Amino acid sequence: MTQINLPFQIGQIVEVKSFIRGYRGAWFRCKILDISNEKGELRYKFKYLDFPDEPLDNALVFETPKGGTESQLMLRPKYPPLYLESEYLNLESDNVEPLVVVHDSWKVGDLVDWLRDDIYWSGEIVEMRGRRACQIELLPKPEGEGDSYQGLCKNLRPRLDWSVEDGWKVPCTADGKKCAKIVTSKKEDGGIGDECETAKEQTKKTTKQVEGNEGLRLNIMESDGIEAAVLDIEELIVRIDWFKGILKPDVGEGAKCSWKYEDYRPSSSGM
Repeated sequence: MTQINLPFQIGQIVEVKSFIRGYRGAWFRCKILDISNEKGELRYKFKYLDFPDEPLDNALVFETPKGGTESQLMLRPKYPPLYLESEYLNLESDNVEPLVVVHDSWKVGDLVDWLRDDIYWSGEIVEMRGRRACQIELLPKPEGEGDSYQGLCKNLRPRLDWSVEDGWKVPCTADGKKCAKIVTSKKEDGGIGDECETAKEQTKKTTKQVEGNEGLRLNIMESDGIEAAVLDIEELIVRIDWFKGILKPDVGEGAKCSWKYEDYRPSSSGM
């Protein structure tokens, strides 16, 4: 990803994530003051809006947490306007910019950002303590601090993911549900869907990826080692098993299937 792909501009208000020990997994409100490319590394200079006495920071746009393996985008646009579901239903004007609509009550397992000391800490609700308080477990190390705190529900917001390709997305909980939704138009709003993508939706996405110009991305494209070839074989086996499950007809209990999936094996004749 290059600077051209990123939509951020000088003067824009954004949220910046930290991997500094003691603040891992925390989001800060910042204003971009400058954009530079130093020795091939994209950097943004910004100031902390809620901590005016802090010195200006000149941070990398992509960082890997210490002990982690994947580089992550460290900034995103400012968080969208947040509404409870009951508030959103009474909203008269049709929105253009994305909105976040959350259930009127939080529950165990919800993925949240918790506001403490003017910083949002990403975590998960692990226990409800009445209707106004809950126990929050922060993201595990190295992406978070991994500690557990009691907080007020009024200081929570749904945890969101953001990418250049997909924009704002609500991540799924461990049981495959969501506590909120992203809305861009009330006319096209179908209500908060608890369930994550169905198998049918996932199949459409997978098919679209397979039909794309780049095709399947193989490990041997980047490495000539035996390990890369073995990984590709294992991944292809998993893909074949997955497609077998998708191709099985839904005939219902007690019904007989009139066809079956058979592996194709080339004839040995002519070899």
